[in-house]
Amino acid sequence: MAVQKLGHAEQSVPAHEPLIKATMVVVRDIPKSFAKGLTTQSKSLGMPDYDKLVAQQKGFTDALESLNIRVLRLPADEKNPDSQFPRDTIISYKGVMLECNPGSDKRRKEVAQNVSDLKNAGIFVEKVKYGSGAFVEGGDVLTFEDQHLVLMAYSGRNENVRTNKEGIAALSKALRAIDPEVTVIAVPHVSITSASNDKPTMILHVETGFTPMTSKLALQDPQCHVEWNHAYYPLPKSNQVQLPPWDSVLLPENEGYGAHVLPINGSIVIAKGFPTVKRLAAQHYKEVIEVDMSEAQKMDGSLRCWTILHNGN
Repeated sequence: MAVQKLGHAEQSVPAHEPLIKATMVVVRDIPKSFAKGLTTQSKSLGMPDYDKLVAQQKGFTDALESLNIRVLRLPADEKNPDSQFPRDTIISYKGVMLECNPGSDKRRKEVAQNVSDLKNAGIFVEKVKYGSGAFVEGGDVLTFEDQHLVLMAYSGRNENVRTNKEGIAALSKALRAIDPEVTVIAVPHVSITSASNDKPTMILHVETGFTPMTSKLALQDPQCHVEWNHAYYPLPKSNQVQLPPWDSVLLPENEGYGAHVLPINGSIVIAKGFPTVKRLAAQHYKEVIEVDMSEAQKMDGSLRCWTILHNGN
C-alpha cells in the first residue's frame, strides 16, 4: 500500500494544537517529461519510474483526503518538468496565495502557468514586488499561521542559490501586509558531507532536511546544517523568539530523508521506511500516516513539495 495508517499509538499521546491547518491543497499531475527536471539524486538513486511516481503521488493525496482536506488537482505541464512540485512557485499564508520568485531559471517559468491555472479555478494569487536578483522558493518557507511565525532559509553558500536575502525581504513585506503580527526568521542552511560520502548531497530546500514535527520539536537530516547563530529578523519591530524555536532530533544518517514530515490537521504524514521518524511520530500523534516516497526522493522531492497548503475558502 502507498498509504499506511498506523492509527492510535499504544501509549498515551499528549494533545496539542495542530501545527499546520489546511482545508485544501493544490497539486499538479506529474508530467511525462519529469526526467528532465532538476535533481541531485539521480546518480546515486537512479531515475524514478513514472508509473510508480504517479501512484505514490496519488497515495499522498489519498492520505490528505482522509484528513478532510480537499485536493485541487491541476493538469500536467509537459513544458515544465519540475511542475509536479508547485510549492516552490506559490505559498499560502492566512488564506492568501502569494507568488514566489524561484532562483532557478527553469523553475521561474512555472509561476505564470500556476497563477493562470489557479485563476481559472477561481483562486487569486497576489503578486509580490521582487526586485532584480531577489529570489524565493516555497520549499525554503515554513509557515505556522496560528503562531504568527514564518521561517525562511537561504543558501549559506554561493552555489545553487534558490532563495536569497533580497527575496526574503520582499516576501516578508508581503506577509506583514497580510498579518501585522507576523514574525519572520531568516536563517542560512548548508549541505554538509556525510561520513560515508566524500561528496555532499545537496539539500535543495530547507523543508527537505529540517522540519518541525511539533511546536517544540523538529527533525533534522544530518546533512542539513541550519546556522542559527546567523539568523536574523528581516522585518522591523518583530517579536523576538527563542532561537532556535525548536529542539532538534538529529536523525541517523541513513534516515536523513525522513526528516521531511507533514504535521497537519492534528495528524502527521511521514515517508515510509524510516523507523526513527515513525517511532517519534507515534509518541506525539494519535494518527500517523505513512506514504511511500521512494520515487519522489530520486527527484529531491518531499511531502510538502507536491502541495500548496491552503487554509481558507
